[in-house]
Amino acid sequence: MRIFPGLLLFFYCTAHLATTGAAPAEGENPAVTKDNKYKRRVLLTLFVNENHDQNTEYLSATISDAFTRPLSKTGNFTVLNRDSVERYMRTMGISIREIHKAENAVRLGKAVGADVVVVGRYITEGQQVTIEAKAVDIQAGRTSVEDTAVVRTNSLMFDAINELARKMSAPMAEKMQPLEEPPPPAEVVLDEQQVIAEVKKIEEKKATAKGEPAHSTEKTLRFTVRAGAVFGLSLGYTRSVYPIGFGAFLGGEVSGLSNLFFRQEWLQKFELGVFAGYAMYPSKHDSYESLSQIPTQASIGYRFDLPWFGGFALTPLVSAGMDFGKFSNINGTASYRIFAWTAGGRAEYAITERWSIALTTFVLFEHDEGLNYQWVNFFSAGWRW
Repeated sequence: MRIFPGLLLFFYCTAHLATTGAAPAEGENPAVTKDNKYKRRVLLTLFVNENHDQNTEYLSATISDAFTRPLSKTGNFTVLNRDSVERYMRTMGISIREIHKAENAVRLGKAVGADVVVVGRYITEGQQVTIEAKAVDIQAGRTSVEDTAVVRTNSLMFDAINELARKMSAPMAEKMQPLEEPPPPAEVVLDEQQVIAEVKKIEEKKATAKGEPAHSTEKTLRFTVRAGAVFGLSLGYTRSVYPIGFGAFLGGEVSGLSNLFFRQEWLQKFELGVFAGYAMYPSKHDSYESLSQIPTQASIGYRFDLPWFGGFALTPLVSAGMDFGKFSNINGTASYRIFAWTAGGRAEYAITERWSIALTTFVLFEHDEGLNYQWVNFFSAGWRW
């Protein structure tokens, strides 16, 4: 059985980290070298678990923490606390799975006041883990040192991880010497609104340096127009005659209306929208002709951005309105107009800052002589401004 070796590995990891992650001695100034130069501040980010292996999820912090002692021993670096880093990343829209990219590491480093950011990822294949690590020089804006190690998941794994950290620490100290001038202020734990203000200042300074107009992070109204195809599946009493429908739709929504009255961040996520479509449901009986349907609805939803998944967002929504249409049978043609409402949600992926694609799926309820309902899917492209 593998349970006993697994327990040994866990306790070995706990004991090993207790000795490798020690803090500086009390009274020692962690920011200044013996010759009164300024140590570079290092941010050690969590390593990305590329294939979501739950059995090795603990390595995300273990690999990162392994750099603490060897970097401190060089005398060139002081390690920053990463407790508030996730809040910065969420505010800046940096996905956890994208932090290992140098350009994202540079942005994060400037925001938290780090001179060096250590990032990386690892891939588990059977009993083997491939680790990629790199140290990004924030002032230079590029990767300074990088290395790769392939280790086996046994009791020697942590020695191999520590060896990778030691191998990288020496060239990092050689290439990134202590600073002659004081660096910007050290990391400060800020609340959400303060983080937004700090990020705004950084973006404005960057834009000014490039001669570009500063980008405003003020909350404003955002409009989105969507158009696409419709697929419907009858689930109620019409399914025996009109089982499947196809068509097109046009719609849009606006977010940020609450900004006119309130300043709370969470209220800006509400979206109000309208949509109208046209769907044709072919009849499966000879005595009936096709059913045409024109739904017109007003909707409200709440948007959840998922920065950890790189541009994805989920929006639960409900809507209500009127359905118009007509159908024909052996007795003639009849038009109808009935009240309808929906409940569902939208999954959206931002291709660019303006363009996105989305799948909206919901159950449409119609109240006529009885309650009829349909499962409706919108496949759309959207443009936001």
